[in-house]
Amino acid sequence: MDARDELRQIIARKSLLTRPEGYTLASGAWSPYYFDLKLTTLSDPHALRLASEVLLDKIDALGARIDAIGGLTSGADPLIVATSLLALQRGRVLPGFFVRDAQKHHGTERVIEGIVTAGMNVVILDDVITKGNSVLKAIEPVEKIGAHVERVLVLVDREEGGIAFVAGKGHVVEPIYTYSELVACGAVPRPAS
Repeated sequence: MDARDELRQIIARKSLLTRPEGYTLASGAWSPYYFDLKLTTLSDPHALRLASEVLLDKIDALGARIDAIGGLTSGADPLIVATSLLALQRGRVLPGFFVRDAQKHHGTERVIEGIVTAGMNVVILDDVITKGNSVLKAIEPVEKIGAHVERVLVLVDREEGGIAFVAGKGHVVEPIYTYSELVACGAVPRPAS
């Protein structure tokens, strides 16, 4: 079994949750199910390693010079760190950066933590995309600096319009998995504990 197939099974088993009262998503919408990818990326080091392999393989396949990877904190944080470390193990320097949801009002008062400069080619990572607003929160400050977003890679597309929305803003978003694919492989939302 390859890394992508194994990771799909882990996400389906650990991160697809349900509960009778449902969930309010970051978009503000209600859903009867929820993808808690942190149960995969933070609670299972093996799964995080698989995610970094799948993401780095996608980045390597772009055929473009990629100077850094980053995303909106906190969903992207483990993906960024693990992928950057795996790149280093493979002999490639691929620094990471985090985009804050809001500018901090102390210290350096940065929105972006890490080095992003004009002219850099970057890949934005995220764990889940629903409507696409969180992805745009990561993209906008990066583009404001003058960096170019080569691609957006997300682990799970909930298939609720997020990819089309972000594509409408001129960006290519590539999901590793879709909700339909996870359900088709036998994923059944499990009760939240």
